[in-house]
Amino acid sequence: MSGSPSSGREWRAEPRTQGEGIGTGTGAGDPCVIEEVTTLNSISPPGLRVVRVGDVLDVVFVSGPPKRLIAQLGGGQLVGSITSRSMLQIIECIQNGRQYSADVLTIQGGACQVRVRLA
Repeated sequence: MSGSPSSGREWRAEPRTQGEGIGTGTGAGDPCVIEEVTTLNSISPPGLRVVRVGDVLDVVFVSGPPKRLIAQLGGGQLVGSITSRSMLQIIECIQNGRQYSADVLTIQGGACQVRVRLA
């Protein structure tokens, strides 16, 4: 797996186009075409109680301090924070008018795994 610690390479994933697998991608030279699977941090229990696998969450930049990305329901209810290797690039793209979403892949106890992607 490219970018894994056991491969002896740098920790960043190699550029890939969207749909070419899971990781950071640059589709047709667009650095904002990013698709990445991550587990939400700082889970909000009330938000997690209403989320189901298959739901699509909004990814929102909060300027802080500290700067952070959050995943929230359409009505604005916080589900959790996103910390990913592409976080700074996603923030830059959001500040330039792009939008991202997070597809809920799994929920196990207090953990929620999502796929962050360009909306």
